[in-house]
Amino acid sequence: MAAQNADVKFDKTQVVKCKTCGADMYFDIAVGKLRCPYCDNTEGIAANVFENERSLDNFKEEELAHDAEATTYQCPNCHAKTVMHNKFATSATCPFCGATNILATDDIPGLAPDAILPFKVTKEQASANSLKWVKKRVFAPIKLKKSFQPENLNSLYAPTFTFDSQTYSSYDGRLGKHYTETVGSGQNRRTVTKTRYFDVRGSYSENFDDVLIEVSPTLTQEQVDKIGAFDTVNAVEYTNEYIAGHMSERYDVGVNDAYTRAKDKMSKQIRSGILAKYDYDVVDYLHINTNYKNSTFKQVLVPLWCSGFKYRDKLYNYFVNGRTGRVGGKTPVAVWKVALVVIAVAAIAVGIYFGIYR
Repeated sequence: MAAQNADVKFDKTQVVKCKTCGADMYFDIAVGKLRCPYCDNTEGIAANVFENERSLDNFKEEELAHDAEATTYQCPNCHAKTVMHNKFATSATCPFCGATNILATDDIPGLAPDAILPFKVTKEQASANSLKWVKKRVFAPIKLKKSFQPENLNSLYAPTFTFDSQTYSSYDGRLGKHYTETVGSGQNRRTVTKTRYFDVRGSYSENFDDVLIEVSPTLTQEQVDKIGAFDTVNAVEYTNEYIAGHMSERYDVGVNDAYTRAKDKMSKQIRSGILAKYDYDVVDYLHINTNYKNSTFKQVLVPLWCSGFKYRDKLYNYFVNGRTGRVGGKTPVAVWKVALVVIAVAAIAVGIYFGIYR
């Protein structure tokens, strides 16, 4: 489970001070401004839409700017590691299990993001959506549905890389189309299915914009895709003001490795686009040669609400998209519910069989 990853790294940026009373301000999601919890002073955040993406031509990983030193904390409860700037003064809390007794371990450097996608979904909205999500989980235990409370929801900015690329592909292949034919005579007369194959060859081009690759130590690409998509086109230039009062995470996958994953994602879409040009039933083979040109990227922090709950001493994490409110994660499964579905499906299958062949 994600919260049990001992190499998870998080970060909180510098505290933003209130100009009126000097207290620590936080980014108020509901109004999209900095707010002081003491004097209720609010301040707007000046941030431009991010436009200056980095070129991948001759890119070197060490070109990314480093943040200041940070202190690593480890949670004794779920073993996740969090990272905070040394000048962050308030107490640390584990974003996954809510533990507050996390211990300092060592210092590590971090890498600065290029852009950030600010939160839009409030904690109250995320809680309400989480409750609806659990109640809609068909195989979740009834006891869980009745007792579940979306507690310890923590706001987290997760790191991603987004990639743009112009692709040009040439391809050749062999596809097949099924058809039926009547053969035999008398009692042996029957209809059989055959396949007629044909060769394909051509070119295909597609421009990709903001192909998102998660580089979080705690999330998988599948989890991010399930709660996506993120409107990264609206990302703004990175400023720590958006993270005031929230937590951010550092990536653990390099740019070049992430780009390889992005190209895998693009190649699947290219293959689908090529096949969509033809009327076929089966693919014998399809060879595709793709060139990627004018490829660029940015590191962008995307907003998540994250939490977990225990059921029968097992921890289950779930996440809420901080832009759309969509929820994803795992819940325990009631075995008896699965058994009932299997029995019902088997009964239907038997009924159909006897209905057809009786």
